[in-house]
Amino acid sequence: MDIKDSLAKSKKRELPFKEVVVSVVSLLLILVFLVADFHEETVEQGDLVFAQVQSGPLELVVSGFGHLRSKHSRFITSSRIAQVEEVLLLPGSRVNADSIIMRLSNPSLQQALMRSRLALARQTASFEALNLSQKSDLLSQQGQLTLLNSELANAQLREEAEAKLISSGIVSALDHRRSVLAVQQLSERVGLAKQQLEQTKALHTQRLSVERKLINELELSYQAAKENVDKLQVRAGIEGMLLEVNIEQGQSVQIGAPLALVGSERTLLADLQVPEKQASRVEVGQLGIINTFSGEVSAKVNRIDPVVREGRILVELELTGELPDNARPALSIEGKVITEKRTSALSIQKPSYVSEQSNTAMYVLNQDTNQLVKTQLEFGKLAGNAIEIRSGAKAGEQIVISDMSDFKHLAQITINHQ
Repeated sequence: MDIKDSLAKSKKRELPFKEVVVSVVSLLLILVFLVADFHEETVEQGDLVFAQVQSGPLELVVSGFGHLRSKHSRFITSSRIAQVEEVLLLPGSRVNADSIIMRLSNPSLQQALMRSRLALARQTASFEALNLSQKSDLLSQQGQLTLLNSELANAQLREEAEAKLISSGIVSALDHRRSVLAVQQLSERVGLAKQQLEQTKALHTQRLSVERKLINELELSYQAAKENVDKLQVRAGIEGMLLEVNIEQGQSVQIGAPLALVGSERTLLADLQVPEKQASRVEVGQLGIINTFSGEVSAKVNRIDPVVREGRILVELELTGELPDNARPALSIEGKVITEKRTSALSIQKPSYVSEQSNTAMYVLNQDTNQLVKTQLEFGKLAGNAIEIRSGAKAGEQIVISDMSDFKHLAQITINHQ
């Protein structure tokens, strides 16, 4: 019994000792962390990148990247089945409306053109022959009318002379009556001849009109055949730049096959891809600036695509200023849209790890103590390479914008100038 009691008492004395050890270790760890948080470490000045808080007018912008494209373009397709004989121009070539890009061939179109030309020539010759025949017929009828008019005039003279001689008995009344009858008959014949001449003229005019319509139909057919052949010489159609050539020499093409794309060279649009989260600030009519990496040109927002692709939205801008020398379709660009202008605001150069409308702890330089003090900053909207500061800093203060993730547990850091 004494041995058992002794062991029990020994165990009771060991338990408080373990609890004490655990408590001491815990307390030491807490002290280490507390001391570490207020411990002042040093950092080399050369390892830091500072940005000064600026105060003044600020343009809030939405930035993006994209490319230029032609405002006016012409997509050329094949209107007939053909074969590519020769490709004369390649993408990048400057063209005018009459520039021939390629030559195609189609023997059936050439034959149709020849048949149309021959049919038109035959109909034209037939028209001319008919016209000459009608003129000859009219001359014959006009000659007969002239002869009848002459006979009528003679008969009238004879009747007038006999009328004067009846009273003297030289001419009998019967002879005079016959002269009067002859005048009447010739007058009727002259009237009929005139009617016949007028009807003939009308008939000839109608006949020539029908023949002219046939000629017009054949001319239209010929022009259509000629246009089909002319289209085998594929022309640019507009002034600008050849952007695409979709076929190769010797290739056969079907109706509707794409041949080439031509776009305006100096009348351009900019397609800017901007982040979806910032796109809500962009509105039609806002001004922007496009950078072609050789110069900048002013622009204006024309259209905002509602479709989101890979987290970005396309904004279309029309270039309104003088184009830089290197501006051309398909050129890669950067750009920004000015969404708002502030007359007075605070801003700094945007650190890579800071996003707009966020709160971030950063180190602000205290020049009196030569220390970096962790400060909570509230950021606003982007302004190009800068970002708006809403609170947490004052104009002229120096803020560390380099990566300080290794020191994030420290409230203060001393700068070493060595």
